[in-house]
Amino acid sequence: MNKRISAVLCTAIATAAVLAAPTTAQAADPHPKFVVISADSRVLLKFPTSEQPKGLKVHVRPKGTSTPAATLTSFSVTERCESMCDSDMPDMAEYLTTGPLRLADLGQYAVDVEYVGTEGEPVLHKDSSALSYVLRPVFENVNYSNGVDLAKQDTVVSGDIKIYDPRDSSKKPFAGGTVTRRIGTVATPVTADAQGHFESKVVLTGAEPVHQDHFDYGWHHVHVDLATELNGAKETTHTEVNVNAVRARITLDSPTQTGAYATRGKVGGTVAWESPDGTYKPVPAGTAVKVGTESVNTDGSGRFTASPKFLDDKPWTVVENSPWLFGSGPQVKVNTTAGTLFTGFTASVDNNKTVTVKAQFDRGEIPAGTTSLKVEVQHSADGKTGWTTRKSVDVTTRPGANTPAYIESTLPYPGAGYIRLRYAGTKTIHGWSTPAVKVARTMTAIPDFNASPEPVRKGRLITVTGKLTHADPTWKPLAGQKVRYYFRPAGSTTWRYMTWDVTEADGTFSQAFGAEMTGSWMARYEETDATHFFAESRVDEVVVKP
Repeated sequence: MNKRISAVLCTAIATAAVLAAPTTAQAADPHPKFVVISADSRVLLKFPTSEQPKGLKVHVRPKGTSTPAATLTSFSVTERCESMCDSDMPDMAEYLTTGPLRLADLGQYAVDVEYVGTEGEPVLHKDSSALSYVLRPVFENVNYSNGVDLAKQDTVVSGDIKIYDPRDSSKKPFAGGTVTRRIGTVATPVTADAQGHFESKVVLTGAEPVHQDHFDYGWHHVHVDLATELNGAKETTHTEVNVNAVRARITLDSPTQTGAYATRGKVGGTVAWESPDGTYKPVPAGTAVKVGTESVNTDGSGRFTASPKFLDDKPWTVVENSPWLFGSGPQVKVNTTAGTLFTGFTASVDNNKTVTVKAQFDRGEIPAGTTSLKVEVQHSADGKTGWTTRKSVDVTTRPGANTPAYIESTLPYPGAGYIRLRYAGTKTIHGWSTPAVKVARTMTAIPDFNASPEPVRKGRLITVTGKLTHADPTWKPLAGQKVRYYFRPAGSTTWRYMTWDVTEADGTFSQAFGAEMTGSWMARYEETDATHFFAESRVDEVVVKP
């Protein structure tokens, strides 16, 4: 199957500019924004409304001149990329298109768009697009000699490249032109002969990317992409070489696997393919094999090793996963024993020094007599050694398979370091530990705090001052942080929020208040960022006299 792609047009579509300001007044322009594409000797236009602008004209003029070489007034409707692109690009909008331009001279042209404005005046958008009117290459008669399989992995891709003259639509051979043949990421140059004909022998390995036919899912093919260029104009196409599957045989190292729930097994074996004489040969390196839900690739001798996870006692089917092969695969008998698994583990500490841990606790094949499992919340300074249990959580558990349990627990901040969850396990139940998560914030303090003068007469000012510091790692000023002021009248147990301030570069803060009654003052750093702890100053009482 051959599919022609106009690279110039598709690129132009992908990068087409949306035009804005016209040369006349914006208020009189009914179409201030539209799309213009110039490619393959044609001009395409898309307006916001489906209706063609009144008096629509396209002027094509040589760049650097003011006189049009052609003015086009007849347009047809086409769908973007219709018959020109093998593309899944969205928005298959309708475009107005000119026919192929017939200009006297090759060269570079400017495209101007004109139509009638809202009050009957001409609206002209100059330099709406640029048209490269040059001799360009085209592909013809692209094909391949035969389909391929592992017994016959070579084919010949051939075709013709010609030079298209837009002035009269004539074509002549692109003698000596270069075609770049690409399969996946591997590119090979091919030179055309004096008649523009090229042939290229393609030898496949059997591990190339294989595509499935969109219309017939029983067919698979390898894309052989072709590209050529002339006068800056690029042309691309491809041919689809059919792949015919051959019978595969999979031999396992062992037909059984035993392991604890959530651990991984080890399944190994070889894959071979049946040649026409009935003998079996190793499949190419990189052939995909599926073991249960895990996919792996073979090495050069056809061997594979997979590590599927034990989740139940359902057998693991081992099959080739390549369109080059067919055949049912053997099954591995699975015996899953009791075990556990943590997923989605998180650990964090808030600004009040409370650590919160969360995780999902999965269990499988739990033996009879089990009613709960003890999960430990552990702390380590370096996340590797010295793990200490800081809290235990009993998770209700029943025999057999269990639905996931969701653990959420809190504990006091044990100091900077790492947190993990662990189920130690027993002789019959496999244990599990989460990865270590670093949990740490920087300590803060308000070591300097004073409300003065004291005592003070009613109506005078009380100045509250302080300094916020943090251990980073030694104690130093903490600037740019919000500190809140609180007041508690004498005889009351309730603190009143008064106002807030932002610490200076040296960590200090200061605020003046009118003296109304005797009471105590305090400051708090409570709206912390994600890296600091809460801090609270000492309490300072000020006596207010009449």
